[in-house]
Amino acid sequence: MSAGPGRPVFLTGMMGAGKSTIAPLLAAAWGVVWVDLDVRVARIFGAGVSTLFARGEAQFRRCEHLALRLLLAEPGLCARTIVIATGGGLVLDPANRALMQAAGHVVLLDVPLDVLTARLLVAEQRATRPLLAGSDEDVRARLAEKLASRRSAYGEATVVVDASGSPQDAVHRLLSAFSEVHP
Repeated sequence: MSAGPGRPVFLTGMMGAGKSTIAPLLAAAWGVVWVDLDVRVARIFGAGVSTLFARGEAQFRRCEHLALRLLLAEPGLCARTIVIATGGGLVLDPANRALMQAAGHVVLLDVPLDVLTARLLVAEQRATRPLLAGSDEDVRARLAEKLASRRSAYGEATVVVDASGSPQDAVHRLLSAFSEVHP
């Protein structure tokens, strides 16, 4: 078991890409801790992501940015491997992308639109994500729009991994990618 690359690893990608599922698996493979940035946002600001988002996307993005800055300011954090599951829209802010690039490795969990749609159209996902309200066609159209608008920001990732299969497959691909970069 490797201890990882020695710097933070930020998992990015669309909702449904598997960030929160893959993060603990990757962290376990390396024997390190992981953080879900959305959970940190909720703890810091005393409300769930959907509640904060309901107050306005701009306000939520400010909360998300502050949570990232506070995390990265923790002593020693940037000098060790830690896996961080980010929110899907964190990359929208160029300042967030710059912070992540400076602190560690940015990974894009790449998943095609059809797979994202299939993953997100299940009842338990739809119940907790306001973006998933409406008909299946409406959801697919919103996902396609978000994916297209974020493609260039996601493209700044230092590592891109196909996460369209099982979470274990994605973790295996990540471990292989990092072993090539940091043998």
